[in-house]
Amino acid sequence: MIEAPANRIVLFGGDLNMRDNELIRAGNIPAGICDLWIEMGKREEYAYTWDMQLNTNLDFSANNFRPRCRFDRMYFRGATSPTVKFKPISFKLQGLEIIQSIQRFCSDHWAIQAEFEV
Repeated sequence: MIEAPANRIVLFGGDLNMRDNELIRAGNIPAGICDLWIEMGKREEYAYTWDMQLNTNLDFSANNFRPRCRFDRMYFRGATSPTVKFKPISFKLQGLEIIQSIQRFCSDHWAIQAEFEV
């Protein structure tokens, strides 16, 4: 992401299976790279993309522990060229509704939906 040409916008996201403490141990986010969830205000309702307190697709019936983590992340680097405009507009989670016909969520992770102004 850092090495891309200055006139390029770079996006990187997905299921990274990385917890915050693991990110810190790996050296944290490089300078110039932004975490979209943080940039959009760290809204608590979007903090956990893998949330067994809400998502019932996986069975943790052996105990009452219901883990939740921010495994899915989206990072960006805006173009450093002043002629290329790029601004994050929104960050939210999708897939939080049960599919009625099968009584399941579409995944055990929530999907990240982001909008940008270019």
